[in-house]
Amino acid sequence: MRKAYLVILIVLAILTLLSLTLNATVILSLMRARQIALDTVADARALVTDIGDDTFSYTLEVNQEIPIATSIPFNEEVTVPINTTIPINTTVIVPIDLGVTTYNLEVPIRTVIPVDLEFTVPVSQTVSIATTVPLDVDVPLEIAIAETPLVGYLEQLDAALAQIEARLRQPFGNGD
Repeated sequence: MRKAYLVILIVLAILTLLSLTLNATVILSLMRARQIALDTVADARALVTDIGDDTFSYTLEVNQEIPIATSIPFNEEVTVPINTTIPINTTVIVPIDLGVTTYNLEVPIRTVIPVDLEFTVPVSQTVSIATTVPLDVDVPLEIAIAETPLVGYLEQLDAALAQIEARLRQPFGNGD
């Protein structure tokens, strides 16, 4: 009987050592997993911080035809100055009645008439314009993520990741 008791004791000792070894292996694996999770959370926080400092770049291509139909009223008075000379070079035939006959006298006229006038021309008209303007433009857009509502979500994500990181650093907590 004593021999059976000794065998049971040896088997229990071996099972206990085997259990301790398995528990140590599980604890080591959990600590490695915790460290991997901690590194991943730290990397994620750094990435979130970097995203908040980035700028979103995009080129907006606009290729569109814009119809324009409008009427533009003009109601103006335009003063037109005329400052010129008019040269006259002609011959005028003047009939002279001599009683018995008529004599045609040729009178040469060679002169320059200066003209210095100013007159006002009223312009009152409505001009209708109907056309299509082709618009083919590439508009570069630079949007800082820090100036968008997305930055609030990134801050919330960073705060949540900070809490996870703190819990991973102290897995057994301090009573919180």
